[in-house]
Amino acid sequence: MLKKIVISVLFASSLLFAKVSVDYSVNFVGISMDYKEYKDGVLLDSESSGYADLIGAEFKYKYKMQEDSSSDYNDITFTVMALGGDTKYKGSYIGSNLGYGSLVSTTSNKIYDFDLDFAHVYQQAANYKVIVSLGLGYRFWRRELSAQQIEDYKWYSLRPSVAFSYDYKDLKITPEFEYQYGVRPRMSASGFNEEFKLGAANIMEFSLPIEYTINQKFSLYGAYIYQYQKIRESNVVYDDSGSGYLEPQSKAYNEYIKFGIVFKY
Repeated sequence: MLKKIVISVLFASSLLFAKVSVDYSVNFVGISMDYKEYKDGVLLDSESSGYADLIGAEFKYKYKMQEDSSSDYNDITFTVMALGGDTKYKGSYIGSNLGYGSLVSTTSNKIYDFDLDFAHVYQQAANYKVIVSLGLGYRFWRRELSAQQIEDYKWYSLRPSVAFSYDYKDLKITPEFEYQYGVRPRMSASGFNEEFKLGAANIMEFSLPIEYTINQKFSLYGAYIYQYQKIRESNVVYDDSGSGYLEPQSKAYNEYIKFGIVFKY
């Protein structure tokens, strides 16, 4: 009992003698999507978009805590991103056997991504840092291929990452690599009472954010993100007529651009 009290007092003391700061940022986001589905190595269908076709916003809240006696510090960051727009679909009608490209249409998309990230920042030099973090995330993607065919992909994820931050005058450049390991990936579709259990849903991501400091209260922010997503084939699910279907394997090569403003307190 005494040991717990001592630990609690030490933790409270560390908070009292810590420097605390908060950042808010609001960013515009555009995504160039290149998504393809395969069965036994054969291309079945694809979705594609330009940066202006699928757009949205990102809100980020960062809490920074640093002890007076240390140059290292910890960050807790919560991020919400919401995107919407159209992609160009190329594929075929289910069961038509006409092959890829026999059907061209437009798909309406909604993408939501949530991330809670815990990071430790190692101050290597006055203008150089190494950042190691672990995030907990949730991703939701709705594909409205038609009024009768709506597919919802959703999964949780563990998101370890490593980044290197370099300051040059008023510029901060922070290349980062992140791996998102999907937990309980599922897909639900119109006409099916049971969800498709996806074999996996993992993402590898490289990002290059750049921040330009205007003054102590504001910064301009821009970033390029390259993302490789792979979803593995699902189990077989049966519709009301007894016909069995599965969600095929897919790969996506997505590129994001972000720009906005950071408010510092």
